[in-house]
Amino acid sequence: MRFLVADLKLTADKLAQLTKALGGGSSTTADLQDLCDEAAADVARLTTGYVLDELSTKNFTRAIALFRAYGYVGPIPKDVQANYDAAMKELEAIAKGERPKLEQTTGQQTSSAGNWGSKERLEGT
Repeated sequence: MRFLVADLKLTADKLAQLTKALGGGSSTTADLQDLCDEAAADVARLTTGYVLDELSTKNFTRAIALFRAYGYVGPIPKDVQANYDAAMKELEAIAKGERPKLEQTTGQQTSSAGNWGSKERLEGT
């Protein structure tokens, strides 16, 4: 699941303002999408090994992406700061294993690192 700029749930006016402030033209959200991708990668890294529902993952990603976007363009609104702080507190607790009721993944690797190649080893010549 890729987190898209549309998942930020911004009004058209706010989206245009952030896009312009981040250096994008009025018709491109590439810089904002990059921030979304970075936030999604951080959430994935901090939750590796645990099963989270899609809505929680989106909420964590949204909080981080908006915090970073506003951090680049100007003062961070209080609600954006509060959402970011709450999300990071929860993500850090998950990463430390302090949420025992979360189901841990077993067997299948959740990260892309080393998750490639054939199951059978081929003999080289």
